[in-house]
Amino acid sequence: QKGLHQVAQVKSIHIPPVAVFIGGKLRSPFRIYIDKEGKLVVITCDVPVDDEGLYEISSVLLKWLESISPREIVIIDGIPVKGYLENRDVYAAAPAGILERLSKFGVKNAESAIISGLGGALINESLGKKIDALTLMTPSSLDIPDPQAVLSIVDVLNKAYSLNIGTTVLEESVKKLQEQAKAVIDQYNEIQKGKTQKPAEQSIYG
Repeated sequence: QKGLHQVAQVKSIHIPPVAVFIGGKLRSPFRIYIDKEGKLVVITCDVPVDDEGLYEISSVLLKWLESISPREIVIIDGIPVKGYLENRDVYAAAPAGILERLSKFGVKNAESAIISGLGGALINESLGKKIDALTLMTPSSLDIPDPQAVLSIVDVLNKAYSLNIGTTVLEESVKKLQEQAKAVIDQYNEIQKGKTQKPAEQSIYG
């Protein structure tokens, strides 16, 4: 939707040597995209990076990002939860000025958080440098696909950075999932109701 095109890929002994098949094409699992205007950079990795390589890879990425002088680095992360939540708050771990700006769009202060993985390494590498980095987090189900989590983050990104990413498909997926969840809950409640009903009293006179 943003006219993104792949401009680079990252290879390292710390990244599993696999290929992914996306959009009818074989691709590297660690890719860098840029939009047509050159204003938006998206970095995505479909596989976990070895802990031993986090410093090396985050350092190289940050040096490259510094060369293009981004406004901000935004890490998108999930807070793993069991089950499915209908309402999703979005939290941010960010410098005070950015937190104040994001609060206008309903984003809450994470208060405290440990940001691990490549995202955490990238933020750690940015500390003390002339580049702002933050993370946006929302609860994400461990049990089922969770389009609501994605939609919550995209809504914030659209408002805070004027990205205008279409959300129709996500909204339809969320509605369908909510309907399915409601049907399961209703069915469960009916079963429980049947179990708790007292058996009819028998006549003592036979």
